[in-house]
Amino acid sequence: MRILVLQHSPLDHPGVMRRYLAEDGIDWDAIDTYTGMSIPPLEDYDALLVMGGPQQTDQEDAHPWLVGEKQFIRRAILEESKPVLGICLGSQLIADVMGGRVGPMEQPEIGILDIETTAEAVGDALLDGLPVPAKTLLWHLYGVMDLPPGAQHLMRSRVWKNQAFRVGSLAYGLQFHSEITADMVMGVEAYPEYVAALEAQQGVGALASLAEETESNASELDRSARLIYDNFIGLARAQKKQGRQ
Repeated sequence: MRILVLQHSPLDHPGVMRRYLAEDGIDWDAIDTYTGMSIPPLEDYDALLVMGGPQQTDQEDAHPWLVGEKQFIRRAILEESKPVLGICLGSQLIADVMGGRVGPMEQPEIGILDIETTAEAVGDALLDGLPVPAKTLLWHLYGVMDLPPGAQHLMRSRVWKNQAFRVGSLAYGLQFHSEITADMVMGVEAYPEYVAALEAQQGVGALASLAEETESNASELDRSARLIYDNFIGLARAQKKQGRQ
């Protein structure tokens, strides 16, 4: 098994999923697209993981590499029979390239919050077994306003409707995080726009408080991340087996 991971900042890596990949002996290559690294052909991999980042989907002028990455993601979904999982920015990129609408939120959604599944999520391969509601970490200034045509709406929160969706049978977008650790939360101090949004809602010093809350919920977040990871790898194994037949 080999997984291709697209990363958009030093902070936005697979988090606790790195431990799972090591435990399972699965090889993975991280491509830092934000530095201009070339993305290798997906044919050499069994699945694609697209991480979060401080960029926004409409910032192609500021981040020209987004153009090529969007094209790659679209081809991966339409031309490759392999699972694709986008988290936060990754989910918004999937929505954008598949005909959905992404835009700025009036009120950013930030904090440890509960999300719940929709009726369309019953029996879904990626979310099967996820607690309802599931506790997650949310931190986004943009959101998926409209899902791509034909997409399945899978999860919602009290604040934001489009928390998870599926395009076809193998491409998933998750707005929420369960892979993030308290150390990763503190790393957000490198991105003033995100800290400002947090402090505007919750006051000065809110970053340290959110890190503490993340740590106190680490076990529950880890369980959800592990379940999503296991289901995603299961999809990849099934597709790999089917390709051999």
